[in-house]
Amino acid sequence: MLTAADFRGRVLALPPTPMRADVDPLGPESTVDLDEACRLAEQLIRDGVGLIGLCGTTGEGATTTWAERVQLYDAVNQTSAGRVPVLAGTTALGTKEVVEQMRVVRQLGLTGAFVGLPLWQTPTLDNAVGFHADLAEAVPDLPLLVYANRFFFKFEYPIEFWRGVAQRCPTVVACKTSFPLTEELLAVAGEQVAFLNGEGGMLTAAYKAFPDYRHGCWATSAAMGPQPWVAAMAAAAAGDRDRAIELLEAIDTVPLSIPDFSLFAQYNLQFEKARIDAAGYTRCGPPRPPYTDLPKAWRDAALANAAAWRKLCEVTETAERKGPVHA
Repeated sequence: MLTAADFRGRVLALPPTPMRADVDPLGPESTVDLDEACRLAEQLIRDGVGLIGLCGTTGEGATTTWAERVQLYDAVNQTSAGRVPVLAGTTALGTKEVVEQMRVVRQLGLTGAFVGLPLWQTPTLDNAVGFHADLAEAVPDLPLLVYANRFFFKFEYPIEFWRGVAQRCPTVVACKTSFPLTEELLAVAGEQVAFLNGEGGMLTAAYKAFPDYRHGCWATSAAMGPQPWVAAMAAAAAGDRDRAIELLEAIDTVPLSIPDFSLFAQYNLQFEKARIDAAGYTRCGPPRPPYTDLPKAWRDAALANAAAWRKLCEVTETAERKGPVHA
């Protein structure tokens, strides 16, 4: 089974779920563009990503139906053909439904599940730990990645939560997070959980603060071209931390000039798909209702970010042949 060690030096790509523009988004026909999803997965693998996580936020996990996701999971997993682990989003409103989805994911042969807390009540510490413990007991042969998004799941994921995970949830092997890491957090989780930071500078801070930090990263922007992330993780895996930090600092300089970050949770999916589409690495298609609104200032910021990211990809490819990145 997948373990925390399998995330070291690897990029977890979190691609969009491409959508068809030629069908009614609210009609009976599936709107998922399976051909583009599989083409994107193949390109990401060839370009060096080490894991693929499907149907998170940008992956339209909240807006696709379960039937659509099953088709997507099966198609992408077959495309991967065991070359990289594929993790499937199984976030739902209650534990029973999550367990049912996880069992289907296991039957399809995917590597693991990518799960957030149930989206209804605000979680308590007891039911947040108990939720993951129940999943571990019900589906003990499917590894779990915790989607620790504080905005969406209304939970702070404190030290006490991770202490409970370490004691009661043996199938939790990784966490996708955007919060700062601490010595206490890393010590509590031990070797069981790989804490993956990504965009927003947190990963750079982790590599600077913790000399022994070897975890990989998550990257939504991998779907814009994964070269900067792949190069950074390759340097980290090779033990060249200075090079890894230099590459991560170059990533951090790419402007993300959104008008008001306090509103990001309102425009997350729309903004991500706008910048990914503009980068040209994949074709996202239209966002699924109800998340279709994006103010012009946000769209302009997405286009600017995409242009800067394309340039960084080119600079990175050149620098990998000639020396350190300067962007």
